[in-house]
Amino acid sequence: MSAAKNTTALTVRREKLHMDLPKIKRRLALPGNRKARARPGRYPFQRWLMCRNGGGCSFEGLNGETEGDLKTMEHILKKLPDMKKSALAISLALMGLQSSYAQDAAPVQKVVVTGSNIKRLDSETASPVQILTRQEIMDSGANTVKDILDNLSNNDRTAISDLGGANSWASGASGVSLRNLGLSATLTLLNGRRLPSYGFADGLQATFVNIDAIPANAIDRIEILKDGASAVYGSDAVAGVINIITRKDFKGVTLNASAQQSLRNSMLNKSQTASITVGTGDYEKDGYNVFGHLEAYHRGAYKDRDVFGMLPDWYLKMNPDRAALSTGAYPGNYTGRYPANYADKTLAGKSFTTAAPGCAPELLIGGLCRYDYWKDSDANPAADRIAFFSMGKKKLGENLSGFAEVNFSNTKSTYYTSVPRSNITGVPLTWYDSIKGQMQYFTDPQLPVGHAFNPYSFPVGLNYRFADNPEMFKNVGEARQYRVVVGLEGNHFGWEWDSAIGRMSSTATQKQRLYRDRYGYHDAIVKGEYKFGATNSQAVLDKMFPEMGSHGTSTQTFFDFKASRELMALSGGPLQLATGFDLRRETFEQASSDNVLNAQIVQFSGVSIQGSRNVSAAFAELNALFTKQLEGSFALRADKSGTTEAAVVPKLGLSYKATDFLMLRGTAAEGFRAPSLPETGNGGASWFNNGYLDPKRCSMATQMSDALKKGNAIDQANASTAYNLGCSVSFPARVLPNKDLKPEKSNSITLGLVLQASKDTSITIDYYSIKRRDEISVLGVDETLANEDKKAGLVERGAMTTQDIDLAQRASELAGKPLGFAIGPIATIGAQYANLTKTKVAGVDVDVNSKWNLGEAGKLNTGLELNYQTDYRSWSSFTNDYSENYVGRRGVPKIRAIAKLGWARGDWNAGTRIYYTSGTTLSWGDLDSANTEQGCIDRGVTADQCRVAADTTVDFSLNYKGWKNTLLTMNLFNAFNRDTIMQMRPGSSLPLRGRVLKLSVEHKF
Repeated sequence: MSAAKNTTALTVRREKLHMDLPKIKRRLALPGNRKARARPGRYPFQRWLMCRNGGGCSFEGLNGETEGDLKTMEHILKKLPDMKKSALAISLALMGLQSSYAQDAAPVQKVVVTGSNIKRLDSETASPVQILTRQEIMDSGANTVKDILDNLSNNDRTAISDLGGANSWASGASGVSLRNLGLSATLTLLNGRRLPSYGFADGLQATFVNIDAIPANAIDRIEILKDGASAVYGSDAVAGVINIITRKDFKGVTLNASAQQSLRNSMLNKSQTASITVGTGDYEKDGYNVFGHLEAYHRGAYKDRDVFGMLPDWYLKMNPDRAALSTGAYPGNYTGRYPANYADKTLAGKSFTTAAPGCAPELLIGGLCRYDYWKDSDANPAADRIAFFSMGKKKLGENLSGFAEVNFSNTKSTYYTSVPRSNITGVPLTWYDSIKGQMQYFTDPQLPVGHAFNPYSFPVGLNYRFADNPEMFKNVGEARQYRVVVGLEGNHFGWEWDSAIGRMSSTATQKQRLYRDRYGYHDAIVKGEYKFGATNSQAVLDKMFPEMGSHGTSTQTFFDFKASRELMALSGGPLQLATGFDLRRETFEQASSDNVLNAQIVQFSGVSIQGSRNVSAAFAELNALFTKQLEGSFALRADKSGTTEAAVVPKLGLSYKATDFLMLRGTAAEGFRAPSLPETGNGGASWFNNGYLDPKRCSMATQMSDALKKGNAIDQANASTAYNLGCSVSFPARVLPNKDLKPEKSNSITLGLVLQASKDTSITIDYYSIKRRDEISVLGVDETLANEDKKAGLVERGAMTTQDIDLAQRASELAGKPLGFAIGPIATIGAQYANLTKTKVAGVDVDVNSKWNLGEAGKLNTGLELNYQTDYRSWSSFTNDYSENYVGRRGVPKIRAIAKLGWARGDWNAGTRIYYTSGTTLSWGDLDSANTEQGCIDRGVTADQCRVAADTTVDFSLNYKGWKNTLLTMNLFNAFNRDTIMQMRPGSSLPLRGRVLKLSVEHKF
């Protein structure tokens, strides 16, 4: 609700003032003086009010008669009671405002607010919409779109990020997820239209928008619809809609550059951004405007070992391997067993491990050669991005204009990995060939008798690290994306209409050298082509570890049209209609490289998915101002995606202005997500799961590990191996598409209020509830393993391995009692996509904004954005019931809040942002048995440490624009240097938080 609507109650009747206001009105150039210009302080009475309100008194330029009137008014006010003084000032201010708008200013333009296709004057609708302005984005110090959206209180931060994409099927990209419903339930738009899906699908299932491809400095504002809107936008608008709105026109040249780094250590949080914006033409005067924006971004990298000295004791206690050196070394360790008929009977049949000659003395520890594999792998990957955006608009007639948008981007993330090592355990490495539908096996060859590096008279294994060229072992995720939109908009026959045609695409590649070629690797070792302990040629290394990976392309060609008009007058205002249609052609392809598809790359499963479809949709929307207080909206949309059954979804919204300062509102909607092309296409996929706990083997693995820790140096080195055999296991999984999938459906409601507490203070409180059903998924790995005995065929297990037997035998000797696994290791798990599950979430959003005029001290803006989540439950196919409530569990805090304070005076702006996240349990749920209260006790973690504490950080910002056409900005993140919150569990993210300083400069020509 606008501030003007809230002042009517303060209007005082003219006759109570005992003054001839019409006369004063004429004399002071109030309404009636059409020659006056509507500029601040131009009207004499406005200048008088500014004087009284601390704005500075000056009657310069006024004629004597007018100056006399002002002095007369001042004299009258001195004799009036205080209330009448205020009433007179308010009345005159309103009349001046009315004059400015009614006679001199241009008509107020209606705008489309995200969540509707109908233009309106009031930005507060039945649906809650949050708006991030360009100024607020700048004050936050965000460098990228991901940084901006990570600051939202309803962003659950579970979506894929390019920071952790080294082992992802969609490496090199970032998405966004609202309300804990996943990135496929959040629709991301650019200027109200869709963006291309990333060339890879997250988890080989979810298509999503790569927000890293959007230039942040081109953004004018971001509108976040905190409500389902499939009835307006179609598929994916279940948890909400993020509409990124760029500048619409620009004239001149602007350069922008920024750099940031941690004050704790200069290599941390290091990044640079630079952009240039160039535009020409004045749309109103010249009939056209066109501008282009080019932006570059670089993020620095650092290695795991580089930050070891910064890691706190609690983290090293939970992750002792961070201090470990590997026995997979350079030049390695011989390992094997003497033959039973060996000449030296004292050695016959005994196992041994001994260092190969040439090991550096400082790495020869306990008789074994060691290697620091942490020095090769990235703790933080490098990123390089270039993005271009251009927009043009031209008048083609009195009521017709054309427009075009072009954006292009190239994003690349580089992940250096640990140098590969040999696997000489004798245990076959396994992976699933999803193309042939067969399990594959490979056993590392031993050095044969007579091999140049084998000093024994029998075949022997060499535990070796291929450290000839660590630079080659990296994973590069890169994508090129473009989007071209050309359209017309006009106003004819009472209809405002908009139509566009466009083409968009994203092509992604993932290339790496890490995994061994089953043929080239075997031959290079057995035939002696690879020289152990020496530096080998790149040709030999390429033969053993060839380039492999995957490529993917997503395309979309579309044509859309929408139109709106007023149908009739109601008592409160017009009845408006919007209607239109969308037509799209979508294609998606993701495939592994040929050597992967041929099952040539050891332990790397392949994917080959292709799909295409036509999508058509028609929609209609009504908005009715039934009375001055009651407004209603109704939307209906029908979508047909390929062969999937059609989805028809409605949405109803109501708002009621109970008083001039209170509005009640609510919505009820159905939403849907059409199955993605990876879920319904042709082909299949498989992948490798790493680091999972095997419920049937972990307990015994822990006992064996504890026993081996009591032995010699070799036993102690094997202790972690024994532990990993049950508590951190790796195995392949396979999944097949399903052409018979139904769309996911959802029901959502919102109920809220908008309170205009004062002219400059607004409060919104909105309750939301979303229930989603027919979710497309396969059973989760943890859930599958936990319920292995309830459904046959979910888990395939292999026979007990030689390594299982040997380690159990040695552990039994040291423990003085029998130890050993009762069941073999996991071979694979498999499934097909199906409409299996449900999810429900609920909570409350609170937004408070207030402005304060401090007179000569400047202006103050305050705000609070808060999300209080009350419910988050998923469906279990095994119990046929909803799970426990995950709110308050790790990763799902009850409260996320951001308090904002901004001050402006003259050329200076300063701001503070306080981020708060409530505490949670250490476990993510009951299935996370190692981190429940009992699990913590079993691991030696105290009850008070078996939690994730609440977290609060404070950021400061300061900018100065006193130099002509130049803006200087400083941001200080985590100003009070709060450490990362402790998590007493293995595998948490690196606790490297510290103060971060960012400096920016912008200059306009």
